[in-house]
Amino acid sequence: MKYNFKVIILLFCGLYVIVTLLFFNFYRGLALKDAKHEALFILGTMNAIRDYVSIVQRPLIEELKEKKLLAEDFFDPRLLSSTFITSAIHDLQQGEGRMAYDYQLIAYNPLNPEHLGNDFEHEILDDFKEGKYDEYARIIQEDSKPYFFVGLPIRNSHPSCVQCHSANSAPKRMVEEYGMIPEFMGKEGDVIAMITFKIPIFSILTYHAEEFIVGGVVMFVVFVLFILLLYRMHKSEVRLQEKNDILMVSQNRLASMGEMIGNISHQWRQPLAQVSAILINLELYSEKDKLSKERLARKIKEASTQLSFMSHTIDDFQNFFLPSKSKTEFMVHEAIYRAKNLLRVSLEKYAIDVRIDIQDNFMIVGYPNEIVQVLINILNNAKEAFLAQKTPHPLVEIRALLKNGAPRITLENNAGRISEGFIDTIFDANVTTKELGTGLGLYMSQMIVKKHNAVLRVKNTKDGVIFTLLF
Repeated sequence: MKYNFKVIILLFCGLYVIVTLLFFNFYRGLALKDAKHEALFILGTMNAIRDYVSIVQRPLIEELKEKKLLAEDFFDPRLLSSTFITSAIHDLQQGEGRMAYDYQLIAYNPLNPEHLGNDFEHEILDDFKEGKYDEYARIIQEDSKPYFFVGLPIRNSHPSCVQCHSANSAPKRMVEEYGMIPEFMGKEGDVIAMITFKIPIFSILTYHAEEFIVGGVVMFVVFVLFILLLYRMHKSEVRLQEKNDILMVSQNRLASMGEMIGNISHQWRQPLAQVSAILINLELYSEKDKLSKERLARKIKEASTQLSFMSHTIDDFQNFFLPSKSKTEFMVHEAIYRAKNLLRVSLEKYAIDVRIDIQDNFMIVGYPNEIVQVLINILNNAKEAFLAQKTPHPLVEIRALLKNGAPRITLENNAGRISEGFIDTIFDANVTTKELGTGLGLYMSQMIVKKHNAVLRVKNTKDGVIFTLLF
């Protein structure tokens, strides 16, 4: 399976950001829901206190007045004013740390001007009066800051409410304390006011900060563990791919080893024949007593020259098959001529003309044997294409040059063009245009050049193809 681990990590990081935002949005919604429930509970409790004062406490005070146990004009806000009582209870709760927010009473005709409210609050109060909703909870902006606004309606729940809120029937002491008593403009059961909380959003979020932090940390730990699992899977995949690459390199080398052995045998036949001829000549001269010291020394020198050539041939092939353990510096012409020499006999056998043009002899840092292997793979492919196409004058031109400062090696042949259906996939594993091909040669060549921070490209020319090894 081919994939880019960095892209996968970026995708998962993006997914983590999205999940975090969704989690924060869920947490925010949950926090607002909790705040709404808490606010509605408190407001409902305060409404219940107002109802208790109206339905129970005020009638009891009136009963005591009728029994002459209280003065006719008796008025004490601590007993008769539901607004005063709920405010006092709120202050007690807030002082003991049980309530973090201030509530607000908004009325049409309030005794206290602070309860008059603004246009926005009066609009909500009108909606309550028209019965559009039984409760109100929205996020609002005030002074460029977000608040959670929660409100409940207050109804004219008992005739005693009208009695106190009427200038004609209000207790004398109440008139003395509050001055002008506004008239209720509604009957029993009508909405006359509303009670509200305006809670800063930041306070709501910090109130549940511990749950959010714990949830965020757990999610982050799970994400990190998942990334570590992906990383381990990626490393296992990389190690497996490296083993596969090593195996493919070995297969590719074994595939070319038979031909290399054939090249060795071809390159040894001529010097062996020369040595054999020298020995026969020495034997003939010895039988005829014509073997002089000078002639013996000359023939020994000729035989040594041939044996030295054979020894160098073995060294060339031995060095090629020895694995490179570390990167070294080498000149480009060394790799090109080594590749040609290793295939010299095979190229000569099929009359393939290989022309080398070293326009710029640049230095390469890497594994020389592997670069030689790439060149051999491309030359062998050209040779097989020449044989398949029966090219009359097979030619391979190898150039080394710098183009726009970038070093490159090009190998151009006239063995015919590659089909457009294959040229885009020619470097893929197991893709080959030959009947008995393995599809490993060019695939491994591309893998090798990538190790050298290079790339191998191919394109069709007029009479063949050109491979470019671009560093």
